[in-house]
Amino acid sequence: MKDGTADNIISIAAELFSSLGAFGTSLGEVAKRAGISKGTLYYYFPTKQALCEAVSDKCLSMISSRLFAWVDTVKASDDPAEALGALCDALLGEDMPLRVFIAINDFSESGSELEASLDRAMNEWNVMIEVGSMRMKPVYAAKMKRMLAAVLPFLCGLAALNADPDYAREAFTALIMG
Repeated sequence: MKDGTADNIISIAAELFSSLGAFGTSLGEVAKRAGISKGTLYYYFPTKQALCEAVSDKCLSMISSRLFAWVDTVKASDDPAEALGALCDALLGEDMPLRVFIAINDFSESGSELEASLDRAMNEWNVMIEVGSMRMKPVYAAKMKRMLAAVLPFLCGLAALNADPDYAREAFTALIMG
């Protein structure tokens, strides 16, 4: 897999999952967009579940990295609207990692390892958002703490709607800042 084929397949599958959903994306379409045969795709990913798990690993890692970066940049002296906007941008950026997360979540079977992995990631992300919010001005940190349970679902809803990034930023900031 050192030739980059697997990474290319994962990237293309993530793009397709983001726009068509995991159920709406066929392995044939992934192979076609990757410029490879279905046999080559099956060599790297013997099942759609295996491809979903690989896309999930990449997506979860990307979101976690972006949240860590956000936490590192938040300061009490920051304009809270900018800090919240940066959080929104990190998760609803042009590659829409939360849209891929939603597609994979819809595909995961109840009780599966994939579902457990997604649940662990959501718990980790909530902790990261809470840590980042504690670095904000106390009044906004308190609001974020009260609304923490709604933050990720709200952002996921905006991602599912494929909301315009400027609208998403404005709506999210308004939700938290009141």
